[in-house]
Amino acid sequence: MSKLPKNIKRGSENRSFADKLQSEVKGNKSYINLVLGLLIVFVAGILVLNYFKKNQDNLGPAQQVATEENQGDVQPDKLPGKYTVKEGDTLYLIAEKYYQDGYKFPKLAEANKLNDVNTLEVGQVLDIPKLEKTTLATTETTEIKDSGTGTGGAVNQTVWGETISGDSYTVVEGDWLSKIAGRAYGDIMAFDKIAKANNIANPDVIEPGTVLKIPR
Repeated sequence: MSKLPKNIKRGSENRSFADKLQSEVKGNKSYINLVLGLLIVFVAGILVLNYFKKNQDNLGPAQQVATEENQGDVQPDKLPGKYTVKEGDTLYLIAEKYYQDGYKFPKLAEANKLNDVNTLEVGQVLDIPKLEKTTLATTETTEIKDSGTGTGGAVNQTVWGETISGDSYTVVEGDWLSKIAGRAYGDIMAFDKIAKANNIANPDVIEPGTVLKIPR
């Protein structure tokens, strides 16, 4: 049996090495393409998220209201329902949003059994009741207003505290205008008289130590 010439054998070995090298290069190239493809997808995903986040931050007031409602807040025309407190909210502003009258905030305080109307926490869920067009004072308030007495029959007490009989009152910690109105007039809904007499823009905010005029 004749042997192949050495130069032919060497040529075959060179071709095998070249084929092997080419195969490895193709494999590495495919791997690199895969990595680059994944990297491109990752970067594109980040850009898309940033785009939508930027658009969300640039929403106008009407769009922001719609977004809040989509998160579960009841719409003003679909009361009663729930509302989640946002940063910067006050009962006055919430009452203005749902009743077009911020001075109806005591109704929210009453429905949610809030002892301090000046303290709301972001994320707190409030019940938003539906109010009748004509709001009448409660029987308890009417009786107190007529008699001038509170529970227990003491002539200087109301259910909101000691009767305020003077023309001025100094705010203390824990006070709110409706409570002061109840003590001064026997009617918590008369708080707007005090607010107007003292040029108070936001009745949710009264500072301890403030001397208020009590119109008679």
